[in-house]
Amino acid sequence: MQGITTYTEFKQAVVEPDFRDFMSDQGNLRKAWHSAGSLFHLADWVYVAHKPTIDAKYKFIDDIGRTKPVSCATQFANSLGQIHPEFQLIRGVSNAAKHCELKSVPSGRKKPPGMPSRASDTYISTGRFQSDAFQFNAFQIAVVRLQGSPKDIEFAPLAQSVLDMWDKFFVAEGW
Repeated sequence: MQGITTYTEFKQAVVEPDFRDFMSDQGNLRKAWHSAGSLFHLADWVYVAHKPTIDAKYKFIDDIGRTKPVSCATQFANSLGQIHPEFQLIRGVSNAAKHCELKSVPSGRKKPPGMPSRASDTYISTGRFQSDAFQFNAFQIAVVRLQGSPKDIEFAPLAQSVLDMWDKFFVAEGW
């Protein structure tokens, strides 16, 4: 029986296939949620593999504004989200999909615009181009979006940004 035991295997066997599956079907909410979940949870795998290095190098700002060193996987995710706000949005999509609704963010915590509070904040948007001039579904394009302020955020570029963040992270760390 073969299993996944390292973050590299997790990235290759779960993160990248989930990402590709969504990118080939960008109107599929289930695939978006799967991609968000694996992009976010890669942080857990990386943290377990490199805990001493991460604890020594990475910091985050806590809910009352203090800068603290990372000492667990959740704080590592906090640090990544503060460095790369798109990661924080992916984290929100992942957690909202899993839990249906999220707890309110503490007043001292900075959250990026568009941070979801419930699963329904991620939705499928359809658009049409002159639908009355063609058949009913001509040029109909469905895309997954995240409700945001002042405007909604398309999920595909968000997911691409986080995958790119991970690739750059591994290069910068030499992992």
